[in-house]
Amino acid sequence: MISNYLKEYFKERKISQYEIEKKTGIARSKINLSLNGKRKLTAEELINIAIVFDIDLEKIKRLNNK
Repeated sequence: MISNYLKEYFKERKISQYEIEKKTGIARSKINLSLNGKRKLTAEELINIAIVFDIDLEKIKRLNNK
């Protein structure tokens, strides 16, 4: 699941939701809901996060197809 992958990714790198918000412009409330599986990220949000934090979109695509 994408939310679990992203949550682990940020946890391992000690990246806070505040930092995600500041670097992407996505509200912390949306980030929190998304990382906890209660809201899906939009395609635009996901691409934005991937670009800013250098996350491999192909890996996310594979996770989504499981």
